[in-house]
Amino acid sequence: MTAEKHSQIAMVYEQAAADQMALVQPRSEFALAVAIKARGGALSRATQADTAGLPSRMEGHALPVHFIYHLPKCAGQTIHRHLAAVLSPTAYYRTKKRKGAGRLLFSRHDLAEMPDPAQIRVVGGQFLSVSIEPLFAGRELKRSILLRDPVSHFISYYNFRMMRYVSQGLHPYSCKLAYAATQRNFITHYILRNFLEMPWWQVARLSDDEKYDIANAFLASFWYVGDYRLCNDLLAALGVQLGIPGQAAPRNTRAEWECRVRWKALHVDDLASDAIAQIRRENLLDQRLWETWHEARHSTASVRPRALGGRSTPGLITTNAKRLVCQLGRRAQRRWGLLQWLAGTGRRGTSAGTNLGAENAGAPRVA
Repeated sequence: MTAEKHSQIAMVYEQAAADQMALVQPRSEFALAVAIKARGGALSRATQADTAGLPSRMEGHALPVHFIYHLPKCAGQTIHRHLAAVLSPTAYYRTKKRKGAGRLLFSRHDLAEMPDPAQIRVVGGQFLSVSIEPLFAGRELKRSILLRDPVSHFISYYNFRMMRYVSQGLHPYSCKLAYAATQRNFITHYILRNFLEMPWWQVARLSDDEKYDIANAFLASFWYVGDYRLCNDLLAALGVQLGIPGQAAPRNTRAEWECRVRWKALHVDDLASDAIAQIRRENLLDQRLWETWHEARHSTASVRPRALGGRSTPGLITTNAKRLVCQLGRRAQRRWGLLQWLAGTGRRGTSAGTNLGAENAGAPRVA
């Protein structure tokens, strides 16, 4: 990172720390301004339609509002179910994914069932976006997020999908095919596309350094950032803030799924060492993001990003073209078991492919 970039990021940290101390209208800092400059800080048209009739400002409302950003396979279900159990439906709201063609034209979130923002204490979800912040203008905004390193994230996501498919009577597929069809730097792109609402064409124009700087600047404005294993630590902090129990039983876990589905899950230790190195190398943005923030907790203002130190992946067009082919193969295998049939290998209720560089490597693992 250049000295100029480091100075810009440092200014963001200082401003973010100052914002935590005052009840001000939520506003975008250095990176957020890049992401939502077309909106000018205003509600998107889709959000305006979803929330028609709701009050747009809450001047003098003393209670802060917590935004809990849920990345897939980062303890989000544990947090969601706990908050849904201990808070009223008017105090906790989980955003929903917009369905149909509208999600391609408007925001990805659907706020049609959102209660009165003046009564909401916590907003969470995988489709929680910065464009809804003006609904809570005049209140202190406290953002939280849990992250995960790219290796364990990929394995967890793979296990979850395979066990869900098997439970639905569908066909599993190899670890290699799953990885080939997965977007590189999944977490970084999820932050940019879903949370910061950057259009794909804008993301496509960014360099790795720019994506990394924007994600780091966004996280610098957070009240709490940490590894997914700090879930109870985050819940304890929320408990103090909200006056609710601060512990929850883990939900949607591998052990929970293994009790219901005949599938022996993969572990990180099952991957070959070169496969682990490959995932870290090809998902360098996610790896550095996790290394930077996994122990931050409330000390986000004092964190300094680790140097990126290289380019993460090949060009976007080349990578996505290969992904598209693999996604088609993944769908054919999941629905009809075509790849299994053509190869004559693999069985339902098994997992295979622990070496990403070999075709369907690894013996099938029967539960």
